[in-house]
Amino acid sequence: MENGSPQPLPGPPRALPVPHASRLKTLVYRAMRPGLADVHAKLDTIAEQWSGALARDFIGSGSWQGTLADGSALGPNLPAIGALTEKYRQELAFWVSFVHGECRRVTGDDFATVYGRWQRDRMAELGRFLGFSGDAELHAWTRSKTAVELGPGPFPSICVVPWRRAVAVDPIADGYVAEGLLPAEAESVVFLAATGERVPLPGGVADVVVIENALDHVDNPRVVLQEIRRLLRPDGLLWLLVDLMNYRDAMHPNPFTEQTIKGLLGETGFVVVRDRVSDHKSHPEAYGEYRGLLRVTGR
Repeated sequence: MENGSPQPLPGPPRALPVPHASRLKTLVYRAMRPGLADVHAKLDTIAEQWSGALARDFIGSGSWQGTLADGSALGPNLPAIGALTEKYRQELAFWVSFVHGECRRVTGDDFATVYGRWQRDRMAELGRFLGFSGDAELHAWTRSKTAVELGPGPFPSICVVPWRRAVAVDPIADGYVAEGLLPAEAESVVFLAATGERVPLPGGVADVVVIENALDHVDNPRVVLQEIRRLLRPDGLLWLLVDLMNYRDAMHPNPFTEQTIKGLLGETGFVVVRDRVSDHKSHPEAYGEYRGLLRVTGR
């Protein structure tokens, strides 16, 4: 089911000034291969250990700094947060293991190849939603734009197309860099260690904000969407993907149905340019997914 017409968005190239999504376990789920069961289980274990009140107390409050061996989670005023440090350390340990070997074991290919393929598919769909006929038209458009991606993990989707400026916001971004997890495609992307509820960028900086299957993972989706609205220029776009399900767990504290995601988007000041609902899904408990290209209203 799809709404909206695939019309290119107008506007000449212009010079521009130079998000908390929790773990993107769903990037792994996208493969939906039986061999990934052990990977899912490891992430579920991490989530279960830090669920409930503990997670609500600390998510959105700090970011990781340092390597897996000597790093810690720091709060807004820089004191180390012990509980959050351990949570982030386990998440970073998962990514270190997955990128440096586990991905090849369970998928038969290296991390950059597997994730690069998924992310190119996602950006190709953005091009179709914008009404472009192929990569050349999409890239001509993105080269004049600033993109911000929230909660991307070590391989943001914005890596695979050229942007005027590209920023990835993730609370353990410092660990990705320190542990050498970033693919070559990410060299043009600036990583910020921050949460999606508190993005250290000026308002109106972004032409496009991307949040791929992460909004149901965050502590407060409403606050994240309000922060996205702040980041976007008056004619900016939100490129959103979210699983649709009634199932709730520690990794997915805020599940969405089609009705609830559309309702929240409307309440936080977004209007649909084009969207779709399909029976494709990332999480095994989901019944489908919502993909939307949205604009900010009231500007």
